[in-house]
Amino acid sequence: MGIRIVSLIALVATIFIAVLLNATNPSSTGPFGILAFFTCLYILFICIVYVIFLVSERIAANFFNFNKISEKSKYKIYYYSTMISLAPTIYVGMQSMGGVGFFEVMLLAIFELLVCFFIHKRY
Repeated sequence: MGIRIVSLIALVATIFIAVLLNATNPSSTGPFGILAFFTCLYILFICIVYVIFLVSERIAANFFNFNKISEKSKYKIYYYSTMISLAPTIYVGMQSMGGVGFFEVMLLAIFELLVCFFIHKRY
């Protein structure tokens, strides 16, 4: 996907999150509203991480004089961005359930490292 499409999706998710946060409160939205919030938050993080990775790869390609970014590379960037953007969403969910300490953050970091390792080995 192009950067413009991903940016448009991120804008729509941001608007939906803003509407959810301003129009309702968590006790009145119920489970569906909370699920919609976390889904939009996850989509927003995916878009942000994907654009950051794609732009940084284009800058690196220009700096090191690469010709073109391959299609396989875009899929790999997408896989990494979906898994890396899961961490802030999980962190927000853990924080909403109670206090998050050093142990929980380290478990989340180990989970992310394992997932990135598996993506690297698979693709």
